Amino acid sequence: MTTLSASSCYHCGSPVPSNAPWHITLDATTYPLCCPGCEAVAHAIVQGGLERYYQQRTELPETPAGESLDSDAWAYFDSPEFETKFRKTLPPDVDSDQLSATFAVEGITCNACGWLIEHRLNALKGITSSAVDLSRHRLHVSWQPSKLKLSQLLAELAGIGYSALPFEPDPEQERVRYKKRLGAWRLGASGACLLGIALLMLFLQGEARGDLNTRTTTLLHWLPMVLATLVMLFATPPFFRQALADIKRGLLGPAVPIALALGSAYLASGYASFFHTGEHYVGMYVGMIALLTTLLLLLGCARSLSGLRSPQNTFKGALPATTIRRYPDESERILPACELCPGDRIVVNAGQRVPIDGIIEQGASSLNTSQLTGEPLPVSYAKGDSVLAGCQNLENPLVINVVQPPAHTRIAALGALVGAAFTGKHLASINARSVHKWAVGLLIITLGVAALWWWFKPLMALDVLLSLLIAGSPCALALATPAALTVAYQQLRTRGVVMTNPCALLSLAKTTQAADEAIASCSDVVILSPRSERAVETLSIARATQRCIQHSMGMAASISVIALCLAAVGALSPFGAITGAGVSVLAVIANTLRFSRRLSTSNVSTSHLSTSVVKGVP
Repeated sequence: MTTLSASSCYHCGSPVPSNAPWHITLDATTYPLCCPGCEAVAHAIVQGGLERYYQQRTELPETPAGESLDSDAWAYFDSPEFETKFRKTLPPDVDSDQLSATFAVEGITCNACGWLIEHRLNALKGITSSAVDLSRHRLHVSWQPSKLKLSQLLAELAGIGYSALPFEPDPEQERVRYKKRLGAWRLGASGACLLGIALLMLFLQGEARGDLNTRTTTLLHWLPMVLATLVMLFATPPFFRQALADIKRGLLGPAVPIALALGSAYLASGYASFFHTGEHYVGMYVGMIALLTTLLLLLGCARSLSGLRSPQNTFKGALPATTIRRYPDESERILPACELCPGDRIVVNAGQRVPIDGIIEQGASSLNTSQLTGEPLPVSYAKGDSVLAGCQNLENPLVINVVQPPAHTRIAALGALVGAAFTGKHLASINARSVHKWAVGLLIITLGVAALWWWFKPLMALDVLLSLLIAGSPCALALATPAALTVAYQQLRTRGVVMTNPCALLSLAKTTQAADEAIASCSDVVILSPRSERAVETLSIARATQRCIQHSMGMAASISVIALCLAAVGALSPFGAITGAGVSVLAVIANTLRFSRRLSTSNVSTSHLSTSVVKGVP
């Protein structure tokens, strides 16, 4: 149970104003509340017999945004046109007089929220089933429309403090979620095969092998090859597809030497298994395949967990899904924000976000603009002021005239530009030429050195070939620039600066102009923050990003050259080459994370840099 101080709201934990008249009584004890919204929600919970919610919750909910509890305000959602957007096809054995829908619910914070929602809905006449997915904030409900309207269901949810809207899957999000799930399965399969191969090799090298019969010996002989085949068929296809795409476009990337190494090792292990030319080679090559594949898949997971992935959908979730529209007769209805048109009037209550770009027609309040400008302090707005979508109303209700609907707001336009510019392919193309030159040089060197080894010592030629391909693979070089640009973008966003083209940051780093002139001449950098020093900070971050890229690429190239020299003279095995490649990648990630921490902790208080920028010194 969450504990609160005596001056905190019993429902949401916010400070309670002095002499506040709002309260709730539980078990003969009176608790203070901070606003009418919390009072309405708390009384709705208690009157519904769900007061156990306050004993079971582990986190505090958000302050209710003050949406109407009258089901008439939600009447838009009862229209047949809207019903067809979310109505699901039910099995033949289910009552035809039944609807089933999935809702996206805002305000879920802990398990007690799920318990409260399910018990509240199950008590309604007409509800046949309800289940809350806490991990994704989804509510699955089935109900009989003849007994319960959708507007009543939504009003009941609003009455206990949860805003809900029928959920429509985002194809892009579903695609990303599918890729993550498939990547996790591939990593698990590759890791399991790696473990099985390692245990099998240890067993085959032990003393117990002499006690095995012929069938068991044959089975153990082919089992490593079977596990390697599973890895090649299930876990490695992305690498071969990427290598084929690189070859078709004429720009070789890190996938090409990796695919060559995996394919060569698999063919060699297959040859050794079929012709019984040496179990040592079978165990080494299949182990190398499983280990290299597992580490490459782990690299993708590490990039996601460390925050070095592409910053797409930067403004996703910044706009509310629903809004309150005020009609000419002063009546109010709740409807999806996407249904708004220029000229409509909406009401934005305290706690709600502005879903459109518009002009305040009535009211005055303070707005939190940190989503756009990065500034934590609220800004006062009054009648006649223009407001942008994404701002959060903090104090008083506002009536706003719609100028641009949600799909055409400034935040939506910037989000679309960022999403297109910061895709993985676009980031990788920035230094694709450098990576291509390295990969071509690596293949030429590998071919020449392997030919020499084949001429003088054929048994070592394949090991040297694999070691060179793996040790010289430009995985770390290809990672350096996208990772640094992603970190720089994330740091600029916290300062109210939006970069719609990652190449713009590299161009700014080379400019000799003063900060204000450089930013003004670069249309791909948009400064939303009102602070005058943001231009200087942006230019400073651009130059720091360039130095980070140079340091990362220098470290990656140095480690790769050392590993290549050792592999060329036969002093580095394929497993040692994998270790060297892993060290170079970890060095790039560590340098980029250190760069990110420096920007976060220093707040870019670049005293000496600022002076040089103002003077126009590069």
